[in-house]
Amino acid sequence: MERVTKDMPTLLLVNPHSRRGKQTFERLSDELGDVLNLRGSALTTSADDMSQRIREGLDGGIRRFIIGGGDGTLSHAADVLAGSNGVLGVLPLGTGNTFSHGLGLPATLPHLLKLLAEGPVARYDVGLAEKDHSHKIFLNSLTVGFSERLVELLSREVKDRLGYLAWIVAFRHALAGTPTMQVALSWPDGHDEYQTRQLMIVNGRTIAAGISATPMSSGQDGLLEVFRLGDPSLVSIVRLGTKLLTGRLLTDREAHYAAVKEVSVRTNPALPVNIDGEIWKNTPLACRVIPGSLLVITPSSQGQSPDRWPLVTRTLGGPRTLMPRFRTYSTESSRNLK
Repeated sequence: MERVTKDMPTLLLVNPHSRRGKQTFERLSDELGDVLNLRGSALTTSADDMSQRIREGLDGGIRRFIIGGGDGTLSHAADVLAGSNGVLGVLPLGTGNTFSHGLGLPATLPHLLKLLAEGPVARYDVGLAEKDHSHKIFLNSLTVGFSERLVELLSREVKDRLGYLAWIVAFRHALAGTPTMQVALSWPDGHDEYQTRQLMIVNGRTIAAGISATPMSSGQDGLLEVFRLGDPSLVSIVRLGTKLLTGRLLTDREAHYAAVKEVSVRTNPALPVNIDGEIWKNTPLACRVIPGSLLVITPSSQGQSPDRWPLVTRTLGGPRTLMPRFRTYSTESSRNLK
């Protein structure tokens, strides 16, 4: 499949708990119904409800699934759609909208609707976390460390009030409450051990908003990027974080960067993992990439590089904030190194 078409049977599912989900649902449903073959639309009641609706849609001949929500919502949808003939269309209605940044989606609603109706389709990788007999798909990243505490601090109320700035406000408190962990990693042709307070395993083009791990990061390369965000000291974390923000992470051996197809993770102490903004199980666990398993509507069949810097927040219908070069959708407009 090279492109979606207007007559392709389509289902719209929106998470009402996402930042702009409930407020924009009716209008989005109406406007999508004007430009494509919308067979149904719903505000989902839970992740399980969304998964069940997607399964029923696939069984009933639905080919295009337009999902409105944040990164956690999209990961739940990908858990069902990966490996199927269903095509994912993204409506970025969350706070960070990391996956939509990696796709390079249009910055206005009319252009986004046109893309969803007749845009190119590309194959994207998904990451797979496995523990015991359970598994979980991730589109962007799996992290261990202060990100778990960050999720606890970033309540829906805080994110609705502060938007992207909520992440910055919560960072210091999360860091202070996170212990140092000993990390042991292994993959088929190598291994690594170190101490840190934040481990990153990245599948997608971007980690948060428009931030990429490296200039070569891709959601279509069949690799997971694994690195630490500095040693346990605040100085190291800030220094590596700055290099990450400015695209110079690969120049620092302290990151312990590796690009691998699979990796086993152990930490001492055992800690919860954060998958695309939601807490899953505790370490130890295994991760691997499933190349090209997810069909996604994108501006280009080869994917598109997102804005990296200054930071850009793209939330459909979101209010303006005091971020550099802020842009939002408007509903008013119709390698290894150690």
